[in-house]
Amino acid sequence: MAVPVFCNVCFCEPHKPTPRFSLTSCGHVICEICLQKGKKDECLICRTPCRTLFLSKQTNPDIQSLFMGIDTLCKKYSKEITQVSEFQEKHRKHLLAYHRQKTVKLEESLKKVTQQMHQIQ
Repeated sequence: MAVPVFCNVCFCEPHKPTPRFSLTSCGHVICEICLQKGKKDECLICRTPCRTLFLSKQTNPDIQSLFMGIDTLCKKYSKEITQVSEFQEKHRKHLLAYHRQKTVKLEESLKKVTQQMHQIQ
C-alpha cells in the first residue's frame, strides 16, 4: 500500500480537482495552495531555505519511492539485489575456476620438475 500523501500545512489530501503537491528539499510535502501563501524558497513548516519539486508521474523514481509502500519497495529491491548477487556469484565462480585450473597446471609442473630432479640424482 502506498503512503498517503497530504499537505503538511493544511493536511488536505489529493482530490479532484487535485491541487499539485510539492516536496521540499527539507522533506516536507506542501500543496500548491499553501505553497502560494508562503515565502518563495522558504519552507512553511520549518522556515528554512529550501527548493521545491512538484510531484507527478514524471518525478524521479528515487523521489517516487519515498511514497511507495514498504512491501512494494522490498519486492522491487529484492529482485534487483538478487540479480546483482547472481551476477557477482557468476564472476566469482569464473575467477575461482581460473585459479583452480592454474593451480592444477602448476602442480603438474612441480611434479614433473620433482621427477626430473629425482632422475638427475
